[in-house]
Amino acid sequence: MLLVLSVLFAAAGASAQTTKQMPAKQQSVSSTQELQKRIDAQRLAAKSGEPSAVETASRQVVALALQQMAALRSVEHAWPQAAELYRQSLALEDNPESRMGLATAAFYAGHTDQALAEIDKLLATDARSAQAWHIKGDILMAKQDYRGGSEALAHSLELKRDVNVQFALGMALLNLKQKEKAAAIFRTMLEAYGDRAIWHVVFGGAYRETKYLDDAVREFRRAIALDPKAPHVHLFLGLTMLEQNYWGATPEIVHEFAEEIKQYPDDYFGNYNLGVLQMEQGQLADSNQHLLIATKSQPTNPDPWLYLGLNAYKSNDYPAARQYLMKTIELTGEDQARNNFQIRRGYIALGRILVAEGKKDEADQYFTKAKALGAKSMELSSEAISSAMSEGGAHSSPGVMPSLVPPQNANSASQESATVDPTERPDPSTLADVQLSPAQLKEVQVRENEISAVLSTTYNDWGTAEARQKDYASALSHFHAAEKWDDSTPGLMRNVGLAALRVGDQKEAARAFQLAVDKDPKDQLANAMLGMSLFSDQRFADATKAFGNAGDAVYRDPRMAYAWAFSLVRINDLTKAVEVLNRLNSQPLPTEMAIGVGDLYNQTGDYEDALKVFRKVLQQDPSTPRAHYYAGEALIHLDRPTEAIPEFQEELKLTPDDPNVQYHLAFAMLQTSQKDEAVTLLQTIVTAHPDHAQAQYQLGKAQLDAGQYQAAIEHLEAAARLDPSKDYIPYQLQSAYRKAGRTADADAELKIYRDMKEKKRDTGNSQPRP
Repeated sequence: MLLVLSVLFAAAGASAQTTKQMPAKQQSVSSTQELQKRIDAQRLAAKSGEPSAVETASRQVVALALQQMAALRSVEHAWPQAAELYRQSLALEDNPESRMGLATAAFYAGHTDQALAEIDKLLATDARSAQAWHIKGDILMAKQDYRGGSEALAHSLELKRDVNVQFALGMALLNLKQKEKAAAIFRTMLEAYGDRAIWHVVFGGAYRETKYLDDAVREFRRAIALDPKAPHVHLFLGLTMLEQNYWGATPEIVHEFAEEIKQYPDDYFGNYNLGVLQMEQGQLADSNQHLLIATKSQPTNPDPWLYLGLNAYKSNDYPAARQYLMKTIELTGEDQARNNFQIRRGYIALGRILVAEGKKDEADQYFTKAKALGAKSMELSSEAISSAMSEGGAHSSPGVMPSLVPPQNANSASQESATVDPTERPDPSTLADVQLSPAQLKEVQVRENEISAVLSTTYNDWGTAEARQKDYASALSHFHAAEKWDDSTPGLMRNVGLAALRVGDQKEAARAFQLAVDKDPKDQLANAMLGMSLFSDQRFADATKAFGNAGDAVYRDPRMAYAWAFSLVRINDLTKAVEVLNRLNSQPLPTEMAIGVGDLYNQTGDYEDALKVFRKVLQQDPSTPRAHYYAGEALIHLDRPTEAIPEFQEELKLTPDDPNVQYHLAFAMLQTSQKDEAVTLLQTIVTAHPDHAQAQYQLGKAQLDAGQYQAAIEHLEAAARLDPSKDYIPYQLQSAYRKAGRTADADAELKIYRDMKEKKRDTGNSQPRP
């Protein structure tokens, strides 16, 4: 179907496809009532708290809401979005209306194969749908299957008379070179709808597109005789006569474009075409006047800028010519084939300007481009002439005049379906082509907002029902869908965060909770959950801020308070960490968490409180894993190694082969002068675990103290290799080297030690600790 002619049909009062022209208020009243009925049922299901009922009711609401949103996207000519919405609706509820909508939207989006597949599915279930046969006919026409298209359209007319189908059938017959049959259909239309100018404009357009130029001129002249102000009739007549005259201007052709401009003074096509003709006739000032108006109407179209540049070149105004031609090249971009590679004329003019300026090398680049495009243009022209001759003399030319009828891609099988987001507002450039008033567009957008809110709320309820059944992956998917449609739905972002946490996506949880907090900074639970997600993502500084904003809500869940204390320890805010730990420790805690609290006390340096926690745990259950170990570690820090030894010994009864427990026991023995026992234990550790750096170090240090220099060197070298970050290791190693008479090696290790001390001077000395 011709794009321009669809506009003229509306002007003629004919009923265009409802999906293309339907304002919001014309959406089926029964459909709107049905949606409200489904919403009411879904609300009742939500109140019942029965998850399966909520899912079923939500599915029904979403299916119909998506269908209605797809219809609105169709009104806005956002065809890819409309098609995606119809697909989503059909996945939830298969019905003929959505199937018809999907076929239509896919067709107008240029995906004709998809459209044909969908319409055939529909006809398989309802072979008496006149609208379906109509759409099939249009699809086959777009695929240049004019015979199949004419048969489908004729079948549609047998079921129901429709002006659009009649005209489409006429077009199919013209493409089949059955001009008399097409003319008979057009006469039937005039008898039925009246001999009005607008119909002759429409018929003229059909004849012009199918290269019956004499018939087109006759129809346009008949339209002018009936109504000289019929929409764009002078433009169409001028273009047709220009093509008829092999793109050579005549006074009559110029007159028609001038008449078009009188009626539409700011229109692009009239001004552009008249400007080009005046340029060819040497009327450069008049040409520039009309070309400039064309650039204002379509500022991103490179064509008028090209001819402004050529005019300036002819006038020897090289600075202006350069400016216009560079603008042309910028706007043309990769589309160098437009209007038969006419950009080559710009390249030639630019090349000549550069030659005149003495810039031959730069000019050659443009001449080379022009030569390459010229070859392509000649090839294309030869094909066009051969095609015209094979069609029995129908005139065709690769001239510079633009086509008012954009070609429709008939082979969509090779097209890549771009991913579209149906929740995004349509592109304003698309809306500019919609034949709706501003008031109607506003009405459409209001209805879109209403349906978006319905979709968001329903998806949120649906996800909540799934979360209650612990299907968190599906819940998260539906929460995300709700967010896409309207992220202001109460509680939605918190739901996204909770579901993301359940599926282990910490980053997504943090994003969602952050948005929830942004919307309501006083939401303590959202702040607390934000803190938990940031903690899980190891963003400890951000987590402490979120926990701080959550207030007392943190202490309602010991896990949150523990995460807060842990994060504070990690950012070295030890004073606040102890404050949180004290409050947390005042509550009854599970054994595992109590162990964690004690360990955090250890890390803050509050070893007394740590010891109290571990002993309290041991009083309740002396066999608690790691409790003796952590108690012993606290005692070592408190410089009470004698008390630590039995704690480590008890821990070894529970985990006899744990090298860390063995090491700490050996360390405590060294502190209490039980060196022989300690060395024996350290040798056991390094034999079974040679990668234990601290055991290697302590064994080497003990052997150094005992004068066993070579053995000490072996273990200290192993320690330095395993843990090169500790400055006390190279210090002991240099001492061993020196006592063994390896002075050069000793000096090298001493330098390493001093360099490390220099780097750590601001952070204090590193001392060996368990």
